[in-house]
Order: sequence, then structure tokens, then C-alpha cells
Amino acid sequence: MNNKILIIEDDIEISNMLNDYISKNNYDTYIARDGINGIKITKEKNPDLIILDIMLPYKSGDEVLREIRKFSNAPVIILSAKESIQMKVDLLKIGADDYVVKPFDLSELLARIETNLKRYVKSFNQTIIYNYKNLTLNYDLKEVLVGKELIKLTSKEFEILYLLIKYPNKVFSKKNLYEAVWEDMYTYDNDTINTHISNIRKKINIDLIETVWGMGYKLK
Repeated sequence: MNNKILIIEDDIEISNMLNDYISKNNYDTYIARDGINGIKITKEKNPDLIILDIMLPYKSGDEVLREIRKFSNAPVIILSAKESIQMKVDLLKIGADDYVVKPFDLSELLARIETNLKRYVKSFNQTIIYNYKNLTLNYDLKEVLVGKELIKLTSKEFEILYLLIKYPNKVFSKKNLYEAVWEDMYTYDNDTINTHISNIRKKINIDLIETVWGMGYKLK
């Protein structure tokens, strides 16, 4: 079964180009040309990955991303004509997984699609499960349970929690976490990691992650 990719892009030429190129590489593709339909198709088709433009009719890309993150943890690759560090940071904070600046090379975008899917695709061949206190993390299904309650985490939040649980005695600096999860160089201190840790704490609602002042984070 092919992975499903949703393209949310209002530019007809770009969306058709992406659709043709991606579908030729053995993916099932869907197109939405405005924010409202993007959310609707995400709910209906449950895509494995979403390519999301920022400038959209009816709902902007960041609004769409916030809405999608309420019910889906599928990787989201942002498309933007703006090469802004602050915009990139803001979007990563609210749940984006990758950020591509227009104009872009199609082969690079395909490589980013494949990299994100390798990290988050569900595996049915083996099950990797970590238990800590009353929290259960199933890495293959990308699921987190607190007791019997399923917790909805974004893909980045899940990867951060996974690292902390996999290495419970290790203190992770913000640089460690950023470079491991985002696979990008950590160039300066920003609130991206702090924001994701804060979101994880609120969602799991148990006292699990300890701040080691001046060093980083670890499990309690």
C-alpha cells in the first residue's frame, strides 16, 4: 500500500507539478487548494504526510497547522516564499516538521518527504514499547498512553519524549534534542525546545520530565 500525501497549495501550477512528481514516485496524492478543504481532506483521508503552503485562502497555513495538530500527528512540511528564521521557529513550535523555501528543487523535496516518512511510518513487523511509571510509549505505532488514555502528541513532541524515555538517565541539552529531532544544526538559543517540553508536560499531565538547571532535561 502506498503512503498517502496531501498537498495543500492554492497555486494551481505548483500543486499540479507537485502532484505529478510525487505520484510518479509511488505515492497516493490528494490536493486541497484552500485551508478549509485542507483540514477537511486531512480528516477524511488521514494522510501519512502533509505538504502545507503558508499563504492560503480562507485559512492561513499556520491556522491550518494548529487545527490539524488537534487530531493528527502526521509529518507536515511547510512551503513558504519567505526565508525567515523567526517564521521557521514559530512554525516548528506549533508542530511543523520541516520547512522548505520556494523556489525549491523537486528532488530535495522528495528526499525530505522520504526522510520524514521513514521516521514516522507505522511498522507492523515489530513492536518497540517503553513503559515508565503509568506511561506507555509504542514507537512503531507512534502512540503514547497515560493509563488507558491515548495522548495526542505532534511528531516532534513524540520524538522528544521517545529520546527521554529511551535514555532515562541521560540529561539532554536543548542542543542535543534539537539536533537529534530536527536533524538540523542548533545555531542559537530559542524557545522551540522549551515550548515543546511545556506542551508535552501539559498533554501527559504527569510529573515526568525534570529540568536540570543549566544543563537540560531528563526523566524524573
